[in-house]
Amino acid sequence: MELAAGALVNCAEVTSMAMNKQLQSAKAFTLIELIIVIGIIGILTAIIVPALKSSTRKANEASAVSTLNAIKVAQAKYIIDHKEHFGTFPQLFAEGYLDKRFNVDQPNIRGYFFILTSIPRSEGKTASYAVNANPEQWEGFSATGKNFYYTDPDNGICVSTTGPASAADEPL
Repeated sequence: MELAAGALVNCAEVTSMAMNKQLQSAKAFTLIELIIVIGIIGILTAIIVPALKSSTRKANEASAVSTLNAIKVAQAKYIIDHKEHFGTFPQLFAEGYLDKRFNVDQPNIRGYFFILTSIPRSEGKTASYAVNANPEQWEGFSATGKNFYYTDPDNGICVSTTGPASAADEPL
């Protein structure tokens, strides 16, 4: 009887150990499952990251064009109020025509540097200005923009893909 009871206990222990082993293996992932999941995450990352960078670059370019239009409007208002003299970025900010981002000589807005060149009025020539919008980085994976922009009072916005734009470049 003791032998049967001992065998019964051993049998119960073996059954319990087998059930625990099944439960443990049911809770764990196999190596192949982990590799598949990591591969899927890698593929999704390879697709999503370039698309995100491209979207950011296009948004920066659209912002640069919009900012150039705002600068043209600010300069048009400034010249009316200041008798045929165009203003610098700090002057346009001080007069309230542009926001605080322009309270420097070369503002950097959303990945673009804005460079304003004022041409004072002289004999036989009217005052003028030129604004270039150049990307911080225009080549490679981390490019903030691929296009260079230019504007002045006589032209619309001109664009170049090879270097700083001028009035001779293609209009937008």
